Amino acid sequence: MVGPRHLVAVAASLGLAAATETHDQVRLTGKQPSTDYTCTHPPYTVRLVSRSPLVMYLEGFLTADERAHLQYLAQGQFKHSAVQGAAGDSAIHSVRTSQCTSVERDAVVRCIEGRALAKQGFDTPASHLEPIQLVKYGPAQRYHFHTDWFTDAASHATAAQGGNRASSVFAYVKVANVTGGGTNFPLLDAPRDERWCRFVDCDEERERGVTFRPVEGNAVYWDNLLADGSGRGDQRTLHAGLPVVSGEKIGMNLWTREAPLLAD
Repeated sequence: MVGPRHLVAVAASLGLAAATETHDQVRLTGKQPSTDYTCTHPPYTVRLVSRSPLVMYLEGFLTADERAHLQYLAQGQFKHSAVQGAAGDSAIHSVRTSQCTSVERDAVVRCIEGRALAKQGFDTPASHLEPIQLVKYGPAQRYHFHTDWFTDAASHATAAQGGNRASSVFAYVKVANVTGGGTNFPLLDAPRDERWCRFVDCDEERERGVTFRPVEGNAVYWDNLLADGSGRGDQRTLHAGLPVVSGEKIGMNLWTREAPLLAD
């Protein structure tokens, strides 16, 4: 049986270390926030999952109105997800069978971005953020084991390109009658307290790591790079979007780079 640590090498050999958008950013003209819209952050709860690598569970990170707005912006915009290989080529691949789209950066989206940045301290400006990406999974759709950080940083994460992906936020936007569809980190130690069973699959064998249940409004935050300042990716952040058995799941990816991204 192949151990989970071998999955890192498998992901790298397939050129699947990081997912990127391969289609143009879509411009949406859907319902806009009212003129008196005020960005208000919900009182979400932060729970520490792991100190090294830093992984936090954010309960109540997205409000119901924000989730509805994101789905409105994405209506009719989802396309088959693609992955970018080590050589820079982009293609549809069987390891990632979801659909994805970016959304217009309106006031609501900027509010969500600001919330994610605030969780990372005061030193990271909005220019370090990639556009929010929504991903949709239906029955049997999945994303095999991968890392969000680029293994071929020399080609895809130069300073001019914003550097590597320093951190990730994955939030659950829609969970409609879903079975399956968890987010698995095979190299993390599973928490032992039974109170975690609301958020993680406590029936999972411990050697399989941590599987976060898809819970609407909640999110997972993690640091992608080693804390030693080397800029190297942390292999322990290997993760997978497990297959949805039934229902539909929509998630939100928000990646923060090491340096500012160049404006289009």
